[in-house]
Amino acid sequence: MIPAADDSQIAQDVARDRDVLLRLLSVTASLAGLCMAALGLMEYGTPEATYRTLADEVIALAALLFVCCVYLILWALRTRSPRRAWSLGRIVDWIFLVALTTMLVAAAYIVFWVF
Repeated sequence: MIPAADDSQIAQDVARDRDVLLRLLSVTASLAGLCMAALGLMEYGTPEATYRTLADEVIALAALLFVCCVYLILWALRTRSPRRAWSLGRIVDWIFLVALTTMLVAAAYIVFWVF
């Protein structure tokens, strides 16, 4: 069994992280929209460009990860269990970092092949 002191520490961490999650919610939703706009703009160009096939898939993966972050953030903000909110906050952190890295890889790939 976990001591009560650990529960109070988790509750304090959740209260501190709540503001971060609220700020991250708008950033994550904006980045998901940016990825979707990038997909639309990439399809607007010449169809014979083969570099876009991989870039499209990577950007679509980033968009999916950002949307997953939005759902997990909303769940973390709405849950009543401090332990679950803390766990969801850590999961959101990792998924957000993976999505940002995925977006960076796609951008580097596009810059390399276009320029």
